[in-house]
Amino acid sequence: MVGVAMPGIAPTQPASEAAPPPSTASPSAPVPSTSEPPRRAHALTIPLPIRYVPPPEPLRELPAPAPPQIVRRKGGFSLAGVALLTGAILLAGGLALAVFWRGAPPIGGQPRSTSDGKDLLHLVCDPKSCKDGTLVALGGVKTSFLAGEADLLLLAPLRVGDNTLDLMVDRPGIGRDEMVRLVVPVAYRVSADLTTMTAPHPAITIRVQARPGAEATVDGKPVALDASGAGLWAIDETAATEGAADESRVVSVEVPYTIASGGRAAEKGTVSARAAVAPLRVDAPCAHAIVDDDKVLVAGRAAKGATVTVAGVAVNVGPDGAFETVVPLPTEGDVNLDVRAGTSVLLPRRVRVAVSRVASLADAARAFEQRKPVGYDAVMRDVAGQTGQPMVVDGEVLESRGSGHRTLALVDDKRGCASSPCLTRVVVGRDIALAHGDRLRAYALVARAFATPSRQTIPEVESLFVVRTGR
Repeated sequence: MVGVAMPGIAPTQPASEAAPPPSTASPSAPVPSTSEPPRRAHALTIPLPIRYVPPPEPLRELPAPAPPQIVRRKGGFSLAGVALLTGAILLAGGLALAVFWRGAPPIGGQPRSTSDGKDLLHLVCDPKSCKDGTLVALGGVKTSFLAGEADLLLLAPLRVGDNTLDLMVDRPGIGRDEMVRLVVPVAYRVSADLTTMTAPHPAITIRVQARPGAEATVDGKPVALDASGAGLWAIDETAATEGAADESRVVSVEVPYTIASGGRAAEKGTVSARAAVAPLRVDAPCAHAIVDDDKVLVAGRAAKGATVTVAGVAVNVGPDGAFETVVPLPTEGDVNLDVRAGTSVLLPRRVRVAVSRVASLADAARAFEQRKPVGYDAVMRDVAGQTGQPMVVDGEVLESRGSGHRTLALVDDKRGCASSPCLTRVVVGRDIALAHGDRLRAYALVARAFATPSRQTIPEVESLFVVRTGR
C-alpha cells in the first residue's frame, strides 16, 4: 500500500505518541544513526488500489513479399525512344526557327546630311518585314517606315570608322519587336558648319574628316588635312550678312568635293548648306553721321523676337521689333558702332554706323567742301557710277515726312543744276521738322537712284548732317 499525504489535516495525537511507520527497507539496509531525531508524521495516508496491466505479446516475423513481375506489351514504345523522338522534334523546330529568324530581311542604313549640316540615317527594310507604320528609335528620336524606307535624325554626328548603333524596332499590332544592331562604316565626312556665320567675319565652313593620308579638294581646290585627316575650307559670307535689309534673305551654297584614300579612285560628292539671315534696318543715324553733341540716338527695326545689340550692348526690343538706345560720345572723334540683330532661327545681320563727333558743324561744313563734292547734273548723268561720292544739296523743301526716327525730304536742288527743277531725295538720319518752303542744305553721300511715283528717276542721298538756311 502507498500512502498519500492529505494537506490541511492536523495530526490527532502528539508526535511522541505516534506509532512509527512500518519499515520497508531490506534487512541489509543500513540503520539510521540514533543521534538523528525521530521524524514526526504530518499527514495521514489513505490506501489507493492499483490495477495490474499485463505486458504485450512479443512481435511475430512475417514472410517477405514476392518480387514484382514486369509485363512487357508487344508493339509499344520504350522511354528512351520517346525521349529521342522528343529531342529530335525540338531540334528540328529550333533549326526551323533559326533559319526563319536568320532569314528575316535585315535593316540597312546609309549616312546622309541635312541642309543644316546635321547627320541622319537613311534606313531601308523589306516592306514585308517593316510594314508601314513600323517605328524605329535611337537615343529618344523616333521615325516610321513608309514603303520600306525611313530617315532617322541622329543626335550625335557619326565618326570616321565603324559606328555601332542599336535600333529599337516596334512593329505595329502583334508584329515582332526587336533590337537591331546596325554597324555603319564611315570612310570620310564632309559637312557644312553654319556656326561660324555668327563670327566677326561670317563664313560657311566646309569641314573634312577622312582617314589619315587621304587627299581632299573642295570647290576644285586642295584642302590641307592634318595627321588625323581633318581639314576645313571657309566660304566668306560677309556680303550676305552685312548692310540693311527689310526682309530675311537666304544664304545657300552647293560645293563639290573629292576624297581619295588608300590608293582608290577619288570619290566625288556635293555638300550643301542653306540658312536665312535676319532682317535689320537702322533709321537713325545714317550709315555715316557727323554730330556736335555728346550723344547719338541709334534706332531702327528688327524681326519680331530678335535680339539686338548696339556696340556689343543688348538693347530693349519692342513686340514689333522696333528698338532705340542712346549711345554716349564722351570725346570728339570717330566711333564705329556695330548694330547686330538675329533670332533663334535666323542668322544675325550687322549694320555698321560711323559717327564723328565734332566741335562745330560749321567747321565740318568747311572740311566737307574741301572734298570737292559733285553737282546735281554730274550725278544725274551716272547715278550708279557716283554712288558714295560727296554731294551738297542746297535748295527748297517741297515736301517731307517722318519714318520712325528718320526724315525724308524732297528738295529742289539749286547747286550744280542747269535747269530747274532738280529734284533730289534727301534722307536725314534723325527727327527734324521740315515744312514746305524751308531752305535746307544737306552734306551727304550719293546713295542710289530713286524712282518717284511719276516714274521720274532722281538721285537719293544720305546726309551726314544738315543745316537750315532759312526760308
